[in-house]
Amino acid sequence: MLKLQDNIMTKKPIIILLVAGLALSACATKRYGRMQPLSHAEKENYTCREIAIEISKVEAFQKQVTDGTKTNTKSIAGVIGDFGIGNTQEKHAARKTADARLAELNALSAGKSCAS
Repeated sequence: MLKLQDNIMTKKPIIILLVAGLALSACATKRYGRMQPLSHAEKENYTCREIAIEISKVEAFQKQVTDGTKTNTKSIAGVIGDFGIGNTQEKHAARKTADARLAELNALSAGKSCAS
Protein backbone atom coordinates (compact mmCIF):
# COMPACT_ATOMS: atom_id res chain seq x y z
CA MET A 1 0.00 0.00 0.00
CA LEU A 2 2.82 2.38 0.86
CA LYS A 3 4.52 1.69 -2.48
CA LEU A 4 1.33 2.52 -4.42
CA GLN A 5 0.94 5.76 -2.47
CA ASP A 6 4.57 6.75 -3.18
CA ASN A 7 4.06 6.01 -6.88
CA ILE A 8 0.99 8.29 -7.04
CA MET A 9 2.80 11.06 -5.18
CA THR A 10 5.73 11.04 -7.65
CA LYS A 11 3.38 11.26 -10.65
CA LYS A 12 1.16 13.98 -9.19
CA PRO A 13 3.41 16.92 -10.25
CA ILE A 14 3.63 15.52 -13.78
CA ILE A 15 -0.15 15.21 -14.01
CA ILE A 16 -0.63 18.75 -12.69
CA LEU A 17 1.84 20.13 -15.26
CA LEU A 18 0.12 18.30 -18.11
CA VAL A 19 -3.33 19.53 -17.11
CA ALA A 20 -2.05 23.09 -16.67
CA GLY A 21 -0.30 22.98 -20.04
CA LEU A 22 -3.41 21.80 -21.82
CA ALA A 23 -5.56 24.41 -20.10
CA LEU A 24 -3.19 27.22 -21.05
CA SER A 25 -2.79 26.04 -24.63
CA ALA A 26 -6.54 26.34 -25.13
CA CYS A 27 -6.13 30.09 -24.61
CA ALA A 28 -3.32 30.28 -27.16
CA THR A 29 -5.43 30.63 -30.29
CA LYS A 30 -4.53 33.81 -32.14
CA ARG A 31 -7.25 36.38 -32.69
CA TYR A 32 -7.25 38.42 -35.88
CA GLY A 33 -10.57 40.24 -35.70
CA ARG A 34 -13.19 40.53 -38.41
CA MET A 35 -14.04 42.98 -41.16
CA GLN A 36 -17.67 44.05 -41.30
CA PRO A 37 -19.69 44.05 -44.52
CA LEU A 38 -20.46 47.46 -46.00
CA SER A 39 -23.47 49.08 -44.43
CA HIS A 40 -26.21 50.68 -46.48
CA ALA A 41 -24.99 54.14 -45.39
CA GLU A 42 -21.44 53.37 -46.50
CA LYS A 43 -22.66 52.18 -49.90
CA GLU A 44 -24.73 55.33 -50.37
CA ASN A 45 -22.31 57.93 -49.03
CA TYR A 46 -18.74 56.80 -49.72
CA THR A 47 -16.88 58.88 -52.27
CA CYS A 48 -14.25 57.37 -54.54
CA ARG A 49 -11.56 58.70 -52.20
CA GLU A 50 -13.19 57.08 -49.17
CA ILE A 51 -13.56 53.79 -51.06
CA ALA A 52 -9.84 53.87 -51.89
CA ILE A 53 -9.00 54.49 -48.22
CA GLU A 54 -11.21 51.58 -47.13
CA ILE A 55 -9.60 49.31 -49.72
CA SER A 56 -6.20 50.24 -48.26
CA LYS A 57 -7.45 49.40 -44.77
CA VAL A 58 -8.68 45.99 -45.90
CA GLU A 59 -5.38 45.27 -47.64
CA ALA A 60 -3.50 46.26 -44.46
CA PHE A 61 -5.75 43.92 -42.46
CA GLN A 62 -5.05 41.09 -44.89
CA LYS A 63 -1.31 41.71 -44.53
CA GLN A 64 -1.67 41.71 -40.73
CA VAL A 65 -3.41 38.33 -40.88
CA THR A 66 -0.72 36.94 -43.17
CA ASP A 67 2.07 38.30 -40.96
CA GLY A 68 0.29 36.96 -37.89
CA THR A 69 0.60 33.41 -39.18
CA LYS A 70 4.35 33.44 -38.58
CA THR A 71 5.52 31.13 -35.83
CA ASN A 72 5.67 32.52 -32.31
CA THR A 73 4.91 31.25 -28.83
CA LYS A 74 1.15 31.40 -29.40
CA SER A 75 1.56 29.30 -32.55
CA ILE A 76 3.56 26.70 -30.68
CA ALA A 77 1.12 26.60 -27.76
CA GLY A 78 -1.79 26.38 -30.20
CA VAL A 79 -0.23 23.43 -31.99
CA ILE A 80 0.36 21.67 -28.70
CA GLY A 81 -3.22 22.31 -27.59
CA ASP A 82 -5.22 21.58 -30.72
CA PHE A 83 -2.69 20.72 -33.44
CA GLY A 84 -3.03 24.25 -34.86
CA ILE A 85 -6.65 23.76 -35.91
CA GLY A 86 -7.91 26.76 -33.90
CA ASN A 87 -5.32 29.11 -35.42
CA THR A 88 -6.10 27.86 -38.93
CA GLN A 89 -9.84 28.33 -38.45
CA GLU A 90 -9.36 31.81 -36.98
CA LYS A 91 -7.10 32.85 -39.87
CA HIS A 92 -9.56 31.47 -42.44
CA ALA A 93 -12.52 33.29 -40.86
CA ALA A 94 -10.60 36.59 -40.75
CA ARG A 95 -9.52 36.27 -44.39
CA LYS A 96 -13.06 35.37 -45.46
CA THR A 97 -14.53 38.55 -43.95
CA ALA A 98 -11.73 40.68 -45.43
CA ASP A 99 -12.19 39.15 -48.88
CA ALA A 100 -15.95 39.77 -48.73
CA ARG A 101 -15.49 43.43 -47.74
CA LEU A 102 -12.85 43.94 -50.43
CA ALA A 103 -15.19 42.48 -53.05
CA GLU A 104 -17.97 44.83 -51.91
CA LEU A 105 -15.63 47.82 -52.03
CA ASN A 106 -14.40 46.90 -55.51
CA ALA A 107 -17.97 46.49 -56.75
CA LEU A 108 -18.91 49.86 -55.19
CA SER A 109 -15.87 51.45 -56.80
CA ALA A 110 -16.85 50.08 -60.21
CA GLY A 111 -20.48 51.10 -59.67
CA LYS A 112 -19.44 54.68 -58.94
CA SER A 113 -17.01 54.69 -61.88
CA CYS A 114 -14.00 55.38 -59.69
CA ALA A 115 -10.55 55.31 -61.27
CA SER A 116 -8.49 52.34 -60.06
